[in-house]
Amino acid sequence: MLRVVIYLKDQEHSTLGELAEREYRTIQAQAAMIIRKKLESLGLLSGESPLETTVISKSAAPVEEEHHANR
Repeated sequence: MLRVVIYLKDQEHSTLGELAEREYRTIQAQAAMIIRKKLESLGLLSGESPLETTVISKSAAPVEEEHHANR
């Protein structure tokens, strides 16, 4: 994987951070997803981003522990 440095203004950085937090991603993963989606919309890339499969759903319910009764 290659690294790209992107310079953002304070407002852009904070807005990107808020979006990333809302979607349970790091800022870097959020920026990568936005870039990939734009490239896909331009028809330059196709396929699902591997980042999409790593997102944790807000509605995911906690796993309940199984309780066994003493016999």
